[in-house]
Amino acid sequence: MIESWEGYRRIEIQGARIIVARVCTTAEESPLLTEADHEELATLLSPARRAQWSSCRAILRHELGPEVAIRHAASGIPYLSGERDGSTYISISHSSEWVAVMLSCSRCGVDIESVERNFSRVAPRYISHDERQHLEERVGPCFEAVMWSAEEAIYKYANQPGLDFIRDLVVVDIDPAERVLRAELYGHPTPIVHFTTFDNQILCYLAE
Repeated sequence: MIESWEGYRRIEIQGARIIVARVCTTAEESPLLTEADHEELATLLSPARRAQWSSCRAILRHELGPEVAIRHAASGIPYLSGERDGSTYISISHSSEWVAVMLSCSRCGVDIESVERNFSRVAPRYISHDERQHLEERVGPCFEAVMWSAEEAIYKYANQPGLDFIRDLVVVDIDPAERVLRAELYGHPTPIVHFTTFDNQILCYLAE
């Protein structure tokens, strides 16, 4: 059962739930996966990618059942097609060792990353000079990881292809004590982004 996977935890928030677990290397053998799932899985060649994908899909099947069709928007964001379309929103993420799946009654976004990942090469693409100047000292060594994960979660929430992380998405405040982040998307406030850390992972999520 999904609940027996290593590191399994369930976060319940108003109108949403997040399931987090370590990548299960045998998830592709799960009886929860459908024939359509196996057809999609067959297109993935990397063993690591297969384990991550099938772990996320098994969690979704456990929560939603086998009849739900899972599609992808032009932005790459997954959505449900069929009778649940418009009533349940989903967001998925994985690091090398962990997966996170969020289900909500409103638009949502989730991201999980290893705090040990080296973000230095990509940081200029998503952290502006002003953001670094005003926020980095408050957050400390995990600053780049928090910013990356939060902005990825917001990107999934926004579902806008072509979104520019420097021009269109601005982080205006981070409160490490409360573990919340405030941002503006296209000049308008987003829902508050919540974040938490565990086992060298940073988990960020938001919902309308």
